[in-house]
Amino acid sequence: MNSFMLEGWTPILLVVIAFAIVIFLVSLKVSRKTLFKVSGILSLICLVIVISSIVIIGGWEGMGLGITTVCIFLGTWIGTVSGIAFKKR
Repeated sequence: MNSFMLEGWTPILLVVIAFAIVIFLVSLKVSRKTLFKVSGILSLICLVIVISSIVIIGGWEGMGLGITTVCIFLGTWIGTVSGIAFKKR
């Protein structure tokens, strides 16, 4: 278990888990069309932040922001897919 709780990776893993849970809970309350709109808008925001972190910020700070934003993107789509799969049952 200690290999997963590395100092730098713990917050990043928690961000993925938190966003997946939030989007999953949102998926239970809203329709599929609204869920895809919300996930699409969050994905576009993540894309803009990743590009701006590379171009504008740069360096280690930009890389950290980019990795965190990619994890938010992954958490968003993990929550979306799991919410849709759960609703089908």
